[in-house]
Amino acid sequence: MSPDQSDVSLRAVSACLAQMSADPDAAARALLLRRDEVALAEAQARDALRALAPGGEPLAGMVLGVKACFDVQGWITHAGSRVLSDASAAAEDAPLVRRLRRAGAVLLAQNNMTEFAYGALGLNATFGTPLTPCLADMPRVAGGSSSGGAVAVAQGMVNLAVVSDTSGSARIPAAFCGVAGFKPSRGRYPDAGMMYLSPSFDVPGIIAADAAQCLRVDKALASREALFPAPAVRGTGPLASRNFVVPDHVEDLLDPEVRRAFSAWLERLMAAGAVLRRLPMPCVAQAGPVARDGGIIAAEAYMLHAPRLATDAARYDPRVGPRMLLGAQVPAHAYLAAQRRLAELRREYDAAMASAGADAVLTPTVPMLPPTLAQLEDNEAYLSENSRAFSLTEFANRLDLPSISLPGDLADRRAVGLMATGLRGGDRALLATAVQIEAALGSAARRRN
Repeated sequence: MSPDQSDVSLRAVSACLAQMSADPDAAARALLLRRDEVALAEAQARDALRALAPGGEPLAGMVLGVKACFDVQGWITHAGSRVLSDASAAAEDAPLVRRLRRAGAVLLAQNNMTEFAYGALGLNATFGTPLTPCLADMPRVAGGSSSGGAVAVAQGMVNLAVVSDTSGSARIPAAFCGVAGFKPSRGRYPDAGMMYLSPSFDVPGIIAADAAQCLRVDKALASREALFPAPAVRGTGPLASRNFVVPDHVEDLLDPEVRRAFSAWLERLMAAGAVLRRLPMPCVAQAGPVARDGGIIAAEAYMLHAPRLATDAARYDPRVGPRMLLGAQVPAHAYLAAQRRLAELRREYDAAMASAGADAVLTPTVPMLPPTLAQLEDNEAYLSENSRAFSLTEFANRLDLPSISLPGDLADRRAVGLMATGLRGGDRALLATAVQIEAALGSAARRRN
């Protein structure tokens, strides 16, 4: 072990604590529980053990924050809600958390979130709403539901966040906060000990600084390798072997700032050798509306929360509980028809990508900039902006695809993300491609400098 690596965990935890001290208000909004002294002691112990037996911890130097819907031994898994504030503490870590810690990550904090993960903008009426650090003109949301994790990573309070993703909860806040968020295929990471919102669509995910860090974590975590290995790079550019599809309906959905950023990124990717094709992708456009029209998430959320809603509905966030109650009205035939249609759309996606010879679908992560808190005071405005926020991300959940949001350009920390969504089961290939995309855009280098 080189001398500069001998105390890598201690230095990493100390740096994160310094960032918390530098912005205590942001830390209070993003982090619900902290274990500062315990984390420092654990970091010292890990460094000492690695000095005796180096090489056994692939995530040495990673400092971990865990979304409040995952079990951590001794902490209450309240999912950002006062409804569960008096619940029993978890008896053990969720398997995903345990696996990360065994790989060398040091647990430091529990991260804030939208109550029960039912919202894409990151609001929390009980614990406060984390704000994006990217746009300081006025208070703007960080995105959700994994708001605290994205802010914590963006501000260096942790460098890895465990999150859940139902409709974009790893990727939307990553885009709004200028970091990377990865939603894997179902089953890639263990989901035991994670509180569900929608069992049909929920997966554990990660937020980190960039795609390279997401790839590092995936290599330490993944229980299976990619079904589609990354092809060897050929030609003269860093993306010379990559073929991407841009669904032709997407650009009409974008606000002007996002459209300009997306167009600039596509030009830079083509200059790096990528082949881009704009194609009709009805399976991408239809997946979200099919799930919404069938009431899948509402029905499943109501099923999970019905006993508590029957006795404790008044304690739910007013923008969460009433929406869950609507799930009681979803007809069984509509739910089942939607599930059947999604299975068909998954096959259509696979066929379309094979026909195009494509490696990934490229879109912006979110069609707009982060809304201000003032914009969301009206409930109808909130519901409208909430639906827009996940309008581009949700298809990856409905079709069970790996998907990553990249910080498209960090030179000015713009709160816009570039999303790449891959082939079925092709998580490792997608992450490898994402690293190449970041290199072509120069965003990873800008973050390091």
